[in-house]
Amino acid sequence: MRHERMFATAAAIATLTVVALLLVARPASPQVSVSSTFDHFTTAFPLEGAHAFATCESCHVDGQFAGTPVLCAGCHSQGSRVRATFQPPQHDLTTQFCDACHLPSAWVPVARVDHAETLDTCGGCHNGIRAMGKPADHVPAGEQCDDCHRTTAWSPARFEHLGLTSGCFSCHNGTTATAKPFDHIPATNTCEDCHGTTLFSPVLRVEHLQVLGVCSGCHNGTIARGQHAAHIPTTAECDTCHNTTAWEP
Repeated sequence: MRHERMFATAAAIATLTVVALLLVARPASPQVSVSSTFDHFTTAFPLEGAHAFATCESCHVDGQFAGTPVLCAGCHSQGSRVRATFQPPQHDLTTQFCDACHLPSAWVPVARVDHAETLDTCGGCHNGIRAMGKPADHVPAGEQCDDCHRTTAWSPARFEHLGLTSGCFSCHNGTTATAKPFDHIPATNTCEDCHGTTLFSPVLRVEHLQVLGVCSGCHNGTIARGQHAAHIPTTAECDTCHNTTAWEP
């Protein structure tokens, strides 16, 4: 009996000694380096820019991996399970494809403006405050910039005359745009009364009220039809007998 008690005591001492040695050998604050080897690129959503520094749980809320949005608006919108920043109320009117203009590194500065994703009119942004507007020396025109300009560059421009708010001569003055040639018949500067907006010639019509010369100045057989061979001999101007709508009656 005595030997059994001595054996048990020795065993207990040995066990305590082993535990003590283990405690001494174990550091008080273990320095364990934990790094994930998961390749996020395999999810079709590589972690770039600011996303590379986001914690996993900021996107995978409550540890849910399945169904995590991959489009910007899936996280960057009001009411999203992922509480990411969303478009402010003063944001330009656009679609929800944030990456069409922004980079994943930061919202500003805007990398580019993909006009295909904008929903507002040109003048909604190009008003001189949000974006560059019409310069002071711009020809008088409406706010629909895309009537004449492209979204890749302001120039070269095409001219959709329906968007202009002034008469032809405000541009066709020989400085801003081509003007009447030197051999043009004497006329006022109301070009649109005779010409169309696609081509100067052929002339659509002749509005005689805008002609400044006498009838024979044009009706001389060269510029316009003149007296025919059987006409009665006269030196009077055409409008003495004829009117401007028809030769007869």
